[in-house]
Amino acid sequence: MPGEAERILKLAWGKDDPLSGAKVLLEHGGKTYTAHNKETGCVFLNLSNGRCRIHEQFGAAAKPLGCRVFPFQISETFAGEASVVGRFDCPTVLQNLGELHSDQLGELRQYAAKMDLTGGFDEAARCHLDRAQIEAVVEFLVMMLPGFSRDEERAIFISLFCDWLSAMQSDELDREVLGKMFLLLKEQIEAAMNLPIKRPGMVHRMAFRTLLGLYMRRDEDVLNHRAGRLGRTVALTNVVMGMGGFHKLGLSHRAGKLRRAKMFAGPMPHEPATFQLFWRMIRTKLESFQFMGEGNNGRNFLDGLKSLALLYPLTLAVAKYSAANRESSRIEADDVDFAVAAIEHSFGRLAVLNQPFTRSLEKLLLEPRSFVNLVRSI
Repeated sequence: MPGEAERILKLAWGKDDPLSGAKVLLEHGGKTYTAHNKETGCVFLNLSNGRCRIHEQFGAAAKPLGCRVFPFQISETFAGEASVVGRFDCPTVLQNLGELHSDQLGELRQYAAKMDLTGGFDEAARCHLDRAQIEAVVEFLVMMLPGFSRDEERAIFISLFCDWLSAMQSDELDREVLGKMFLLLKEQIEAAMNLPIKRPGMVHRMAFRTLLGLYMRRDEDVLNHRAGRLGRTVALTNVVMGMGGFHKLGLSHRAGKLRRAKMFAGPMPHEPATFQLFWRMIRTKLESFQFMGEGNNGRNFLDGLKSLALLYPLTLAVAKYSAANRESSRIEADDVDFAVAAIEHSFGRLAVLNQPFTRSLEKLLLEPRSFVNLVRSI
């Protein structure tokens, strides 16, 4: 926020305090961050008690706005409006604990008031659809996704549905048309699921591992000098080639070897409800409209929906990696928790995920037959 950096720099630390005169902010990619170091992470963290030193000495209101808002994400949606969601990379949100949003509305409204809520989704962001049409699509997806018994079918449904929407004229879209289309899409999905599982070709495997590596890369480790740029480049290259592991892409990730997951050798068993957390995240992004616009790197309505379809194979791959590296033959809820938190950390926030190269990878992987092969083979 304007003036936020200046306010933090003016905090009156005592003359003998280690933070007096210290570099507490850094610039990267045109954005300002709190500085980090190898020992404590954030320079404001008090290692003796795990608390924020700004909070301790100056009160909660003195902390950077981003720290005060976390684990919430506030994003502008329609003109003059914003939505609020809990971030799934926060352990409390993962476990569905903590205070209800409704009990914190006063504070959340104060944070939203600091935002410039004058624009909202423009014509391009809405793909020239009106609000009622976008709301109808979201309601349709939220209502229909639970109607499929298998996770793969839900992911394929989102992908095929996006293809159908792309081919439509905006004035043709209404709730009646959506209702008629569901049975046709379901028939296509059932036909696709009855085909033999085909392993993706080498190009598609490398494209997927590249996208997966980008989602798992943690640039903050480089910014706080806990890792080097060269090491991260080598780690990403190894993942693209099907080697290495996620820990070298991000120190917060579980150690392991990617090869143990046998990524494209077919599905790993899990109970039907194991991915319940993942689908809660998808529903949250849909109902909050944070799959498009400010909530997803400025993507428009259709591109945002398509990016949600890819979250399933990405999350499945990370969960499979987690299970395989604890020497289990089954994916458990804890593996999905780890995977959801890891993928959510990057979704809509990492600028590289919105670059032309990355978008070309997504387009390749979302080709109808390619996506079916991808989802069914991981």
